[in-house]
Amino acid sequence: MRLSSRLCVVLAGSAFVITAGALAVPWYSSRMLAAGLQELALEHSKGDLRIRNLAHEAGWFNSSGALDLEWHNQCAEDSQGPTVVHLEYRARHVPDWKGLTRFDWSAAPAGEAATGVQQLLRGGKLTGTGHAGFDGTFSTEMQLPELAMVAKGETLQVTPSGGRMELGKTALRFDWVFERMALRGIGHALEAKHIALSLDLKNRTVGTGRAALDIESMSTTGVTLQGLRVSSETTERGDRLDSRVTESVRSAQLLGQNLQDLVLEAEVKGLHTASVQTLSKVFSESCGLQNATADEKLQMRTALKKLLLAGFSVGIPKLQGSGNEGGLDGNLVLTLAPAQGDEVLLASQLSSSGRIHIKGKLMQPEQKAFALSTGYVNEVPDGVQAGFEYGGGILKVSGKTLDSAMVQLGLQKLDAWIKAFLAGESLALPEEELPAVAPSEAPAGPPAAPAS
Repeated sequence: MRLSSRLCVVLAGSAFVITAGALAVPWYSSRMLAAGLQELALEHSKGDLRIRNLAHEAGWFNSSGALDLEWHNQCAEDSQGPTVVHLEYRARHVPDWKGLTRFDWSAAPAGEAATGVQQLLRGGKLTGTGHAGFDGTFSTEMQLPELAMVAKGETLQVTPSGGRMELGKTALRFDWVFERMALRGIGHALEAKHIALSLDLKNRTVGTGRAALDIESMSTTGVTLQGLRVSSETTERGDRLDSRVTESVRSAQLLGQNLQDLVLEAEVKGLHTASVQTLSKVFSESCGLQNATADEKLQMRTALKKLLLAGFSVGIPKLQGSGNEGGLDGNLVLTLAPAQGDEVLLASQLSSSGRIHIKGKLMQPEQKAFALSTGYVNEVPDGVQAGFEYGGGILKVSGKTLDSAMVQLGLQKLDAWIKAFLAGESLALPEEELPAVAPSEAPAGPPAAPAS
């Protein structure tokens, strides 16, 4: 059966459109890659991170090229040159279900400052394969060869490792795993197994997201740890930042003690985001204020004042651990309430509280007896505990109200110093010294003679 001429024209037209579209997509992908690299090189032509020597060869279905990534340390005290990484890449513009473009790349240190890294890599390179997604994200799998170096009687060995990175408009995900690392020298040794690093940033500019370092086991000449984990999480709440760092160890052996379930949490809550970003920018660009201009110093003082006026809290919400003889549990928090006016007044803004509970026989009998004799430590069925509260000029220790005149006096002196600092005045502390005892605690004078 012969097809009608009209149908033949429609089929031919459809085939032409499909073929043109199939050819146009690689062409578009190639053009977008070339333009993107040129824009990126122009954006990073100055600053701490720079892109140099971009050499891109664009093709319809395949492109290739190379570039140098340079990290310049503006605060370095020596004359060592920038850290340089030479990157070579090849792109294939035939789309698949992952995205428009697929990449193969390799990176190796270059330049005068790369001698140590080159020895560590022993001629190897960091390699990877990846793709550019339809949503603009870039993902890549990476592999690093074995690292080994001998210098000045010390040896370092790291087994081959690998990881993955995903880069979005504002987000960054990074994972890396080392199976073993060993460092040995004269009289010391360190071995760590199964080291995993993970990073999941929602906004890499602000720094919000999670990060974690896990080490299944680590051993030195005197310490053995199992299940070491260091993690952090930073979240944005309105115009405030909350951040928490947690360090934990499943078990530890040191100084003849067997310890389990060690946890230390430290947090800061309610930091004014814009002030933190300003302080970070000024400190970074001025090398920790060593090379700050008058305008940058003013920006720093203004941001610091806003940070203190807005209030925040810092503390250790969890401190705990257990051993053969007992356990430990405690917490500490210091709060700076929002200021009522336009002046920082720690004497009225500051409050704090803390508690510690020592269980079992972790405290020696003579130490326990001395602690109880002070009157500020209470005995409980499973050990001893103590705590304190301070706020509104009132200080309590283990439920007992104490004279807080010295605390108030110290805060008032600190307020005067902060006021002078924020005004750009001399940072010298007042000439007069604090009295040995607060006025309210000074001994009373002799009684007055009776009137005649």
